[in-house]
Amino acid sequence: MEGFPVLPRIDSDLAVDVEDSSLVLQALLRHALEQEEFRLAYQPIVDLRNHRAVGVEALIRWPRTLIEPDTFIPMAERLGLIRDITRQVCLLAARDRITQRTPGPIRLSINLSAEDAETMETVSLLSNLSEALGGAFLDVELTERCLLAPERCGPVIQAIRAQGIQVHLDDFGTGYANLQSLVELALDGIKIDHRLTQRLDDSRAAREIVRHLGRLAGALGLSVTAEGVETESQARWLSVLGIRRAQGWLFGRPSFIEDHPAARPLAPVPAPDKGSGRRG
Repeated sequence: MEGFPVLPRIDSDLAVDVEDSSLVLQALLRHALEQEEFRLAYQPIVDLRNHRAVGVEALIRWPRTLIEPDTFIPMAERLGLIRDITRQVCLLAARDRITQRTPGPIRLSINLSAEDAETMETVSLLSNLSEALGGAFLDVELTERCLLAPERCGPVIQAIRAQGIQVHLDDFGTGYANLQSLVELALDGIKIDHRLTQRLDDSRAAREIVRHLGRLAGALGLSVTAEGVETESQARWLSVLGIRRAQGWLFGRPSFIEDHPAARPLAPVPAPDKGSGRRG
């Protein structure tokens, strides 16, 4: 399968103008969706007991520009284009098939918006992606905004999990998330917000919150992943506090599939057996 070409960056002066002009950004964003200019960068998720990768999170990037996701994702949400972004993420993940290109079993995690979690179309989209990955290797991360409409998100989450796909709540502990949400929504795990992780060294309160989140999640049968780990000290604190999974720059920055340190070329697809007439 052919890879995606590396598109040239636009001039840095233009990038500044784009950020200052929402109309220009809107036009560029619509054009990027039409031309499939987005790509995925993959960041490892590791087991803190041995620092081995157990998964990767797919993070959308727009390499033709200097525009960051923190800028274009909110714009896509305002313009009603966020589900088009999700479709492209699934398409790119199916093409990259990183779960088939790394040694040992790993899981792929992708992000869903609140809008994605309110439509059954998402279930079909994820089911197709899971099939392309070759089995039960897919996780999805939900924004905390889903907690504002559990009556709409709940049935979709249940249908996603029925496909063998795990559902995790992102950025837990610093936003809308509350204990009631863990009761109302059927989940497989939570991700501790990076702002808590980065206070572990200097805040006893942050350490106690992380400790109790880990214990609560364990009692409920949920996995816990800490985001934003940048130092060995933070990783040690997480281990002491009972957290077993983490991601952050300490373990690896997001990288495109051709630059991913563990990615191998995809195995060639066998040619059909002409003698038997089978198509394979």
